[in-house]
Amino acid sequence: MQNLKRNERFFLTVTLFSSFFTSLMAPFWVIYFNKINLDFSQISLLIIINHIAVTLFEIPTGAFADTYSRKFSVLLSLLIGSLTSIGIYFNTSFTVLLFLYFLSGVGATLNSGAFESWFADSFLFGQKEIDLTKYWGRLTSFNYLGSTIGFLGGSVLVRYNIFREIWLIEGIGIFLVFIYVFLAGKEAKLQKKTDEYSYREYFNKIAKGTVYLFKHRILLSITVGSFFFFFSSGIMSMLWQPYFERAGIPVELFGIILALTMVLSIFVPRYADRIAERFKGAARTLMIVSITSALFIFMMYAIPKYSFIPYIIYTAVYSAHTPIFMSYFNKLIPSSERATIISIYSLFISVSTILCTYSFGVLSDKKGLYAALFLSLITALISSIPFKRAIGLEKEL
Repeated sequence: MQNLKRNERFFLTVTLFSSFFTSLMAPFWVIYFNKINLDFSQISLLIIINHIAVTLFEIPTGAFADTYSRKFSVLLSLLIGSLTSIGIYFNTSFTVLLFLYFLSGVGATLNSGAFESWFADSFLFGQKEIDLTKYWGRLTSFNYLGSTIGFLGGSVLVRYNIFREIWLIEGIGIFLVFIYVFLAGKEAKLQKKTDEYSYREYFNKIAKGTVYLFKHRILLSITVGSFFFFFSSGIMSMLWQPYFERAGIPVELFGIILALTMVLSIFVPRYADRIAERFKGAARTLMIVSITSALFIFMMYAIPKYSFIPYIIYTAVYSAHTPIFMSYFNKLIPSSERATIISIYSLFISVSTILCTYSFGVLSDKKGLYAALFLSLITALISSIPFKRAIGLEKEL
């Protein structure tokens, strides 16, 4: 029992402070790069190169953590995160920033899966019957708590004209977490893996899952709907900071705005099942979420000086999409194909993210932020059409 408490305290501490330091610049990063004379196309390329790195290195870094050491993988991720943040503070060269964002993507893959696996192993080692649900819940809560405090902390720093230095504070903070993990982290001995996971196996699974998805008309419809929904929301994630700034909303309030959206994003998903029941089915609810999202995007256009109000409500509506969608999506998939088809879905959303990021950059530079906002509005409305089609297909069954 003492070991369980020590393990829990360690992982909660790492999660709290990691999410805190990495959230300090989150409400302002687009504004920052804009202020050092990067245009929106260049800012978009930073995100695209980061996604490419994640796609390329997700499999080998996962295999590395499974084969050698989850702790070492997490340590390497923290070290890369620290160095990239400090590197961004000392550099304004676009070429160097591209390299740092690529490196950041590699670092992210070293942590994704490795930290969660290490967490689970620490509780399950020698106690296979333990229920991890409450521990996962606490870990998630501390992640949200750290992020919320980080958003607010970033606002305080910006209020006192500490802006560029946030990158340095973030880098030093992550390095302190690195030291803590190095000194306090204990890892159970890994069992030798009996099989290897290769790119060939990965692509074979992708091909098999794609065939299944395209043959299942309802699955295909809601996947297309989600593709356009995340295209729209991806533009919004890049757009809101420069849009608010140009509307005259003080930058120091951005952290408070993001903290409010975080609180709502915690609260709304808890009632996702009741929301879907209230609107008589998942497909209908997803259609309504898309249309309602478009409505609040339009309100941001209509009242720019107060656009933060519809934006906060928009994020609450947006947060209902994933729990409702994933519950519906999983009900349509046979257990034997579930992991593969979810991987296909994730790949679709990754492509959507890359395309919307590129579109935001080019459109904002050539036509302005209002044009990007309009594209977000249109694609939110388009996303409702496949969900509407899914309702019709359900009736045919």
